[in-house]
Amino acid sequence: MPPNEAFEIVHRYSDLALQLDSTLAAGYVAKASAYLIYDWNWDKAYDALQQAIKLNPATTEAHQLLSFYYMITAQRKEAVEVMEQAFRMDPLSIMVNKSLTDAYFNAGRTDDALRQAEYLFDLHPQMLVTRELRGWAFGNKGDWKKAAEIFEENYRLLYKHPLKGQFPLGVAYGNSGETEKALECIRKIEQWQREEPGLVLDADLAMIWLSLGDVDKGFHHLFQCVERKMGPVAIIIEFPTFKVPKYDPRFRLLKEMLGLAEYL
Repeated sequence: MPPNEAFEIVHRYSDLALQLDSTLAAGYVAKASAYLIYDWNWDKAYDALQQAIKLNPATTEAHQLLSFYYMITAQRKEAVEVMEQAFRMDPLSIMVNKSLTDAYFNAGRTDDALRQAEYLFDLHPQMLVTRELRGWAFGNKGDWKKAAEIFEENYRLLYKHPLKGQFPLGVAYGNSGETEKALECIRKIEQWQREEPGLVLDADLAMIWLSLGDVDKGFHHLFQCVERKMGPVAIIIEFPTFKVPKYDPRFRLLKEMLGLAEYL
């Protein structure tokens, strides 16, 4: 679904929920998700999340989004702390474990990320999200060949569409020096984009090009993410996994366009 359509629905129904019950923590969580991922209104996102946690301190969904907020605003220690708190409340939650692993990735704590990914994989070994997280964890540790093996198995077993599942494969191939395989992943993503023009797949393309060392094409697609309102771009550019060069002046420009210049 195009982002503008999806988040118009989020705003509409979260507004309705809060009109019906202004003490509903989930309503503020939904509202915060739109502020954070689509509107890029960082102050309103933070305020809504604080209100959600105040109303229901056990709302782990609010902790997950607050961790994203801290990643986006380069507060890596705080991102980890809020997810470790959520993990203590709900250690069996798939999404809590995933978000904690992401916080470890973002903070450069690769050993902790791999440990958490393995823990989650042991809980749910057949789920795509847990298998992919494990692959990313090995990649972050520098073993991109192992990551590629995991992503290849996922593609064979779990993806039901020939053009899907190319993003993790492409990044793993690019980082392990298998250039032609990475380029083939790019071609498949571009084909999927042509077939479904409402999708915004520029983040996938950006990360694969960066894994191949093509900074210009990487930034081209990152700017396309901003233009097309591909919300998670604000989080993606902070992950060490994807090698977005922060020394490049285009990184500063991206942050300015996202309203994040003060967090450089």
